[in-house]
Amino acid sequence: MAIKLITHSPKAYSHYRGQLSLSGELLAKKTNIPLEKIEKGQNPEVDTIFTFNQIKKIAEVLLIPEFFLLSDSLQTADIPKLIDHRNQSDINDEESRYQLNKVVREVTKIREDLAYTYECINIEPIPFKLKLKGDNEQYDASAIREFLEISTSKLKVDGNDDYYKSWRTLIERKDILVLEISRQKIGSEGMALFYPLLPIVTILSSGQSNSRKLFTMLHELVHLGLRESSLDGELLKSKQVIEQYCNRVAGYVLVPESEIVKYYDSRASLEDNIAFIRTALKVSKQSIAIQLKLTGRITQKELNVYLDDLSEKSSGGFGKSGRQYTAVNKFGKVYLQQVISAVWDSNLPVNTAMKMLNLNSVEQLSYLEQKVFG
Repeated sequence: MAIKLITHSPKAYSHYRGQLSLSGELLAKKTNIPLEKIEKGQNPEVDTIFTFNQIKKIAEVLLIPEFFLLSDSLQTADIPKLIDHRNQSDINDEESRYQLNKVVREVTKIREDLAYTYECINIEPIPFKLKLKGDNEQYDASAIREFLEISTSKLKVDGNDDYYKSWRTLIERKDILVLEISRQKIGSEGMALFYPLLPIVTILSSGQSNSRKLFTMLHELVHLGLRESSLDGELLKSKQVIEQYCNRVAGYVLVPESEIVKYYDSRASLEDNIAFIRTALKVSKQSIAIQLKLTGRITQKELNVYLDDLSEKSSGGFGKSGRQYTAVNKFGKVYLQQVISAVWDSNLPVNTAMKMLNLNSVEQLSYLEQKVFG
């Protein structure tokens, strides 16, 4: 029986490969298709060379639906240009660049899904109005606290989350996506993608405790307030001026100088000082420790020892596995509420919602309903 080949668009094939700057060698390796055939597919005179399964594999690697490869009508993703602030030298190989593109495409697709959900339920996203100066840390920190309405917000600890979820929900309620992506080795702890509507904060969460995620999230929000799309490295190790500025602003958002002056006692231990400050501020222990270092009250060595000790105490093994459990961390409470509400109101088909949330069963969707509305 002859193998059936299907007609593809060499124009589209070249376009989507070019968007990722993907070499023939890497595409051949990831699809297990001979290199000669991979390169031949770009020839305008050769449009019937791949089987359907091969087109499916290629589309998966190119991070697009397979039908994109069958038409000369080209789609261009709405992705802001990233400023790369990473501070590692071993992340510029082609595989790392591909993994970065994969993360960016994943989070922008989630944004597109939320925009579609809003369209289905006839809601206009809240325009992003936070605009920072960029030359005055305490002024910008005050602007963020006012933007998030911290003074009137009820923040609480949820399990061992150290206030992270409460702060995350405050940000999400401003129609800012806060997404967690794990297991990506691209030399980054966080990323900000600026859009006037539905901007994105991404926390590259592998190795970051909830306590630390809070600081990373605020750092990325500062980038958005500066109207920047930024890919950051290891935040506390960066020597770049803009990264250090964002760290200081994030620190003052979480721990204003006025509160440190009021509660800090140079004669007390670090743990006691953090406990004193937490009587007034509902923020994570790590955030307070980091701010004490940024304001010169403790040394880098003292900070490192404290963070290492805190990390050991908080390492209690892995959470539950399963798509419904990871969806809560990945998408956040507000995103899930919007999608599930659209299903309730019959504005979004159940199957579409399950595909958006990467779920396998209605039971998993029911679990999320109880989790975010319970």
